[in-house]
Amino acid sequence: MAEATVLVVDDDAGFRAYVRAALEGERFRVVEGESGPDAVTVALRERPDAILLDWRMPGQSGITACRNLRAEPTLAGVRIAMITGLDDERDRTLARHAGADAFLVKDPDPDALARQVRRLLDAGPAPVTP
Repeated sequence: MAEATVLVVDDDAGFRAYVRAALEGERFRVVEGESGPDAVTVALRERPDAILLDWRMPGQSGITACRNLRAEPTLAGVRIAMITGLDDERDRTLARHAGADAFLVKDPDPDALARQVRRLLDAGPAPVTP
């Protein structure tokens, strides 16, 4: 039985498959989206415990998707992590201001990714802002 549901939103099908393999091996249930608008649609349908959002996606960025997710009252407690290949302090600040709980750098080590997701979930529900 799955411990928690994680929504992975990334326009790269190969990366989504990598995350799925890494997390399902650790007993997470993984659902997927491939665009910013998918993030909200799938999250409302699946009610994930955490969402991993790619920073750069065509059409709508992960930052915009993060803001849209945070605007949905029924998703208030969901943990959101921006996940990107870049590691820049400015990007970390933008992610926090958009409502992200964490900023993860894409890691080629599946065990490291699973540990990062577990830490995200261990922090408990996201704080609800009034």
